Amino acid sequence: MRSDEYYTMAFNSTHAAVAAEKYLEEKMPVEVMPTLRKITASCGISLRIETENFEKLKQCLDENTEIKKSGSLYFVSGESIRQLR
Repeated sequence: MRSDEYYTMAFNSTHAAVAAEKYLEEKMPVEVMPTLRKITASCGISLRIETENFEKLKQCLDENTEIKKSGSLYFVSGESIRQLR
């Protein structure tokens, strides 16, 4: 069962979201999802990353600065959303 705590990355362009998905899915499980309504600056496509993959996500973002620059990272816990970068 999926947790109601997870990380999500929102992107300003569909191209950036698709590129990030292709890169990250080779490293860890990611899921494409609609951007949450509380996140306003986005193309409408986001990626869901489960909490157990957060350390791997940080490593991937350090290795791929294009994805790091093109997306905003959020922590979601139930109805609460906190932007991390």
